[in-house]
Amino acid sequence: MECSKCRSEAVVTQAYSGLSLCMRHLISDIESKAKKEIRKKGGLASAERIFLKGDDDFRLFALRIFLSSLFLKRTDIVFVADEAEATTVFSAETLDDAACGLLDAVLEGRTAEYLNPRDKRIIAPLSVIPAAEVFLYAQAHNWKGAGPVESETARFLDEFSANRPGTKYALKNTADYLENIS
Repeated sequence: MECSKCRSEAVVTQAYSGLSLCMRHLISDIESKAKKEIRKKGGLASAERIFLKGDDDFRLFALRIFLSSLFLKRTDIVFVADEAEATTVFSAETLDDAACGLLDAVLEGRTAEYLNPRDKRIIAPLSVIPAAEVFLYAQAHNWKGAGPVESETARFLDEFSANRPGTKYALKNTADYLENIS
């Protein structure tokens, strides 16, 4: 299959957008969406102290790659090793993580967690991107490790959203809405 934007070989077809993208255009698409999510969450002020939160897997690797290119010329931003020292936390959560997180919370009766105010601002720039696409992004930047591990909830959501490609986005948007109520 060809890329919808050029004649190169497509590496992914996005059911939610109807686009087939080559690696170059997938990377551009991911970075564009992640930047938009950062802006949506208020952007970054001067002198921010950032902590990166996530498991040491492809998601955190992809987040590090993305942020390093984004903040390459920002000398006013400091990355810290301790979350307590941070003013903003960047989470390595993907769209799948955000959707599964809310669905699990609903099923387990923990939705009140989304209403509790947080002591730090949390931005998850990759939370608008499916895990499989984040994994391809990581691989394009020389990630050699394992890919997404699916939970029972993730498998259910994958099957359910096969004919309803907006399902995960709807769950993520609902989680964002609940967090903004408090």
